[in-house]
Amino acid sequence: MLIHAAAGGVGQAAVRLAHHYGARVIATAAPAKHDAVLALGADKVLDSARADLAVEVTRLTGGVDLVLESVGRTTFAASLSVAKPISGRVVVFGASSGDATLTTRDLVFTNPVQVKGLHIGALATAAPALYRSLLTELHGLVAQGVYPPGRPQLHPLADGPVVLRELEARRTTGKHALDPWR
Repeated sequence: MLIHAAAGGVGQAAVRLAHHYGARVIATAAPAKHDAVLALGADKVLDSARADLAVEVTRLTGGVDLVLESVGRTTFAASLSVAKPISGRVVVFGASSGDATLTTRDLVFTNPVQVKGLHIGALATAAPALYRSLLTELHGLVAQGVYPPGRPQLHPLADGPVVLRELEARRTTGKHALDPWR
């Protein structure tokens, strides 16, 4: 599988869980974060900004079964092209670089893959039993030590613009939260 933004909070969790369940994990992160992502269990880490990202992922894998897409505009075309035709899935749960465009032609002729949008709040509302079962499974993994819960880096609310610039410049790892009482 391919996991984008693997050094972020959700990406770190995805790498750990995928590794735990036996997936071969190709991840993307800024070069300075590669060692941290490898330590989480990724098999290979690439810079998502590289021009030949799709070519390299395909060379390494022959095509992936699953892409976790949270970056959007800058990685979406690569995500579509590395997913295996017909059976490959791209799960979109964010767009940190902006919205991507997907046409009928893309899905029918260029990249015949499965694309699914996922928002955890919508999942909890639309499929509460599934959501509860996922939380139960995660709770068990936390108890087993497989998935240690993340601890966000807290910043004063006034530092919001600085934190956003750091995120945009790809200089952060993990979750970041703004605390209005600090």
